[in-house]
Amino acid sequence: MVPAKEDPMERLDARLKEIPPPGFHDLVVRVSGIDECKGWWEGRSAAFPSELRRLKGRTIPVSADASARMSARNVLPPSGKPPWGARRSAQGDGADALRTGYAELLRSVFEGHRDMEFGKELILRFHAQLLKDSPADRAHRGRYRSMMDRPGPYRREGMESLALRPTEPHLVHGEMQSLTDWTAARLGSGEYHPLLVIASFLLEFLAIRPFADGNGRMSRILAHFLLLKRGYEHVPYVSLDRIIADRMAEVQIALRRAQARRNFPRPDILPWLRAFLDVLQAQAAELQRLLEGRPREDLLSENQRAVLSLFDRHREVSIRLVHSELGISRDTAKQVLGRLHKLNLVRRAGAGRASRYQRPPSYPDRRPSPGPAR
Repeated sequence: MVPAKEDPMERLDARLKEIPPPGFHDLVVRVSGIDECKGWWEGRSAAFPSELRRLKGRTIPVSADASARMSARNVLPPSGKPPWGARRSAQGDGADALRTGYAELLRSVFEGHRDMEFGKELILRFHAQLLKDSPADRAHRGRYRSMMDRPGPYRREGMESLALRPTEPHLVHGEMQSLTDWTAARLGSGEYHPLLVIASFLLEFLAIRPFADGNGRMSRILAHFLLLKRGYEHVPYVSLDRIIADRMAEVQIALRRAQARRNFPRPDILPWLRAFLDVLQAQAAELQRLLEGRPREDLLSENQRAVLSLFDRHREVSIRLVHSELGISRDTAKQVLGRLHKLNLVRRAGAGRASRYQRPPSYPDRRPSPGPAR
């Protein structure tokens, strides 16, 4: 008698159904904290228009830089020198292509997610857009891989656990179809919390490794997209990529542990669920820190809002520039800038007629730690 074939939907469901009560309680605490930020955001999203434009504009290049560094780390051995024949797409001009492709795709997700429908076609379109400026990826961009995904340049193939090996090429189409169908169905049903469904999708996506290149970048793009589709509208204002890069080692360990155990008779994907939710909690906490204590811009005067809008076009603003662009007197310009300075909405450099005003930095001046996802 031929055994019944396992239903992929049931297999994916089992990973969430089999979470033990203590672990489930731990997840509920994390999810509640993230959803609190979602509610907090809904009451503040219209109160800081100029600051939010600045934060979103800053998030895209910060994310692209962090993503490129993570990709570059994947092709470099401990010596820091690429081996003969190693891929060059994450180095030199290729690194610029990585940044450009990632930044443009992330921007399109931020601006157009409401008009996009999740599914296989969208994933393939995202991949084609991600790699559009990379000549080395011309043959396979926008297509699932047709060859076995090679192990990392510095990991011998025989040393990789069978549980961690990617899906065979001839099975990729079917597994991705099952995964996208399950994700769409579960996000639409409300049976599981959407954050757990999104985390489960990313875990399986990175286990399948459906593309010849760009799987790590695609997973992060899809994370942004799915979070936005489920109403987490605060996501574009602090870089998820930078937070992941800052804790890449622990994220990667959690991912591999969950991948190794995801198909056990009693699957255990808790390490990954915790790591994913921790990243989202860190993002929410940083956004709250950036905005808490700032006066609501919708309570500012018309002149104060107009001066703040100048920072969308100018890195520095002076009394003279405010006078010339807004047509208000120098005395009024001086008073407005002085008030904004007292409210910590701008910072001042110099004194007297040499005074210049800038917006405070959005992010700490630090470089994220690179990691192995590409």
